[in-house]
Amino acid sequence: MSSISLLAADKMKPKKISLFIPIYNEGKILEKNISEIYHTLSKITKNFELFIVDDNSNDGSQSICRRICKKNNKIRYLRYSNGPSRRENLAKSFKFAKGDTIAFIDMDLSTDLSHTKRLFDEIEKGADISIGSRYVKGSYIKRNFSRRAVSYFYNAFLQLFFHSRIYDHQCGFKAFKRHVILDLVKEMGYDKKFIRGWFWDAELLLRAQKKPYKIVEFPVKWHYGKTSTFDLKRELKMISYILEHRKSFYI
Repeated sequence: MSSISLLAADKMKPKKISLFIPIYNEGKILEKNISEIYHTLSKITKNFELFIVDDNSNDGSQSICRRICKKNNKIRYLRYSNGPSRRENLAKSFKFAKGDTIAFIDMDLSTDLSHTKRLFDEIEKGADISIGSRYVKGSYIKRNFSRRAVSYFYNAFLQLFFHSRIYDHQCGFKAFKRHVILDLVKEMGYDKKFIRGWFWDAELLLRAQKKPYKIVEFPVKWHYGKTSTFDLKRELKMISYILEHRKSFYI
């Protein structure tokens, strides 16, 4: 077969999606939300795999996940015994993906699933990274004032201190070309002490902006998740990490 024929065949081959869902003690919403995610994705493509990444839950989530996977061979379950790690174990799991596009969304479904198609469409149209945003024009956000203020100032700090061009670094609704996310995760390394914490998402995007990667940020409808595990006092430890490593991701 000629190189032209091979190229044409590759274009005709449907792209596979690997979607990761990190969880920690979310047994109460697991079955319902996994079902919603699965059916939303199945309307977009038949060529996908779904990973549930359990960051050492202790609320019975393990048995629920195993039951879900037993019923559906498109869903895989990965469990870590050293969590919660925030995003470290999630990133470690990407190596198991077989998809051309690797994505992750938060289990609490804070971001409306109606945006799922666009998340992947932006990658198909040429973006290296596609991210949902609560702060670009056209977005809708429902959140209490204190949490919104913390998020606003955090993103403003990243824009001012690191010259980031991203408006929303933390929204848990992101997709990547396979080689892009694997490259970034390898460069970031694994934080064994889990000091990086909440900063993981921001560091990922800061490093991406230092490379020739095309990032598309689009507006989403978002509401505060009732199962959010964010703890400001706990996450303050990331300040020492940022100061120690700032040269690595300064744009």
